[in-house]
Amino acid sequence: MTEIYQKLQKIVTEKYISNSAIVRHAYSRVVDPVLQGVPDYVIRPKDAQEISEILKVANEENIPVTPRGGGDDEFGGSKPIGDGGIVLDMKRMNNVVNLDEDNLIVTVESGISWGKLDEYLCHYGLYTGCMGPGSGMTASVGGGISHQSVGGGGCAKYGACSNQLVSLEVVLPTGEIIETGSQANKFSKTPFNRFGNGPDLAGLFCGDNGILGVKTKISLQVFPRPPFAAYKTFLLPRKDRVVSSQIMLDVRRKGIDVYDLMYIMELIVRLGCEFGMMPMWEHLKRKRGIIFYTIEANSEAELDEKVKQLDEIIVNNNKCEPLGSEISDGNIAKWHYAEQGHWQFYHNLWGVVPALEPLSCECFVPANVYPKYLAEIDQWDMQNSEDMKKFTEITGQRPISGSGPIFLIDGNNVELTCGFTSFPSYYNGEIHEEFDEINLKLWKSFMEMVTKWGAQWYMMGQMASQTMAEIEAYLPDYYKTLKAIKKTLDPKCILSRGKFNFWGD
Repeated sequence: MTEIYQKLQKIVTEKYISNSAIVRHAYSRVVDPVLQGVPDYVIRPKDAQEISEILKVANEENIPVTPRGGGDDEFGGSKPIGDGGIVLDMKRMNNVVNLDEDNLIVTVESGISWGKLDEYLCHYGLYTGCMGPGSGMTASVGGGISHQSVGGGGCAKYGACSNQLVSLEVVLPTGEIIETGSQANKFSKTPFNRFGNGPDLAGLFCGDNGILGVKTKISLQVFPRPPFAAYKTFLLPRKDRVVSSQIMLDVRRKGIDVYDLMYIMELIVRLGCEFGMMPMWEHLKRKRGIIFYTIEANSEAELDEKVKQLDEIIVNNNKCEPLGSEISDGNIAKWHYAEQGHWQFYHNLWGVVPALEPLSCECFVPANVYPKYLAEIDQWDMQNSEDMKKFTEITGQRPISGSGPIFLIDGNNVELTCGFTSFPSYYNGEIHEEFDEINLKLWKSFMEMVTKWGAQWYMMGQMASQTMAEIEAYLPDYYKTLKAIKKTLDPKCILSRGKFNFWGD
């Protein structure tokens, strides 16, 4: 047992630390099949004070620390970059601390999942607005704030989950513990406002992808769930990409308050039906793109008016065909909202084609340009067909590029869930090392293409943060300033070392 292990064990007790090979390898990767980094130690702290002590040891010994929430990220964000270091598993910190029903603010420990939080809130007739990422059954609230997550539902109405942030408790890389917003005032008894008492320091930690501090407590606005809702699904006409984009723009121009508005490409519909994953659409004679909406209201009259306005845009102006009202009729909107499909859809989507795994390039783009970008993805696929064939020769199946669901978020922006799915190196009982090499090459190529569109990354992890730095996509003074902030808060580059190509001295 090393001296470092003994120091860490004293902080959390023997029960909550491990250096066994099995545990370390279990924490060595995330969703993608390529990136891997085996830590030296995995540790589960119970509170900010323990994290502070762990980070102080890491600074003394110059050991990198990687925070890990639910481990659901697709960009290599919650495992070490390269081997070694400490993985700080936040799952033990998974409690609701307080619900302020008068001021509609909930305070939670950052390791709690979005699913557990919203299950708790539903007993009070409340929800979190944006319900975190699509992996919200396991993804943590702390990870969502670190990634500015969207995807779990409510994003067209509420935007990214960090929009509802009120205050943070954060352990800085050197071990200091700070609070932001109203809680920066030591006389403030409960969180109530983010903006004030000086600069918005909470903003530093929104989207930082874990490089500037470890979030330990998070206070969020919560909202009463409206008593009325409607959800409709439509079959798009030809040129579904262009038509879906136009619908999203028209909805925003009309100022209609939608909860969700989502486009599902024709390719997904066809493959989903082919592989038996989307029985609700098997009866459709024309397997075309799908668009659906969900709206909420406080009265039937308000709901009826919204439905009338949306149907005017979608059916009358853009010639979409409404499907039936039941899930069995193809109404995925009802399943997505009423049956909590928002946290099941993405997991099923990645598994549409058996054995394939995601190499994702999810990003934010304006709604008016994604049809053009989808065409560029088609061109990218053809340009890389020779590399794709190398998988087909062994597996009989070609990797699939394109985009998953495209949905409206803040303003006129959408999340473009693009990328490709491919085979991991282990296939049919054999190791094919060339698969990892080709996958990484293709992934970097795809990511560079998306970066050069001017897209906005949110879930950056290892891949997107390093790509932005390596191809010099950041404005020089922006990158210089970000690096200076990192150096000030984390002089030894202990936290999430390697992201954004910050390696320390």
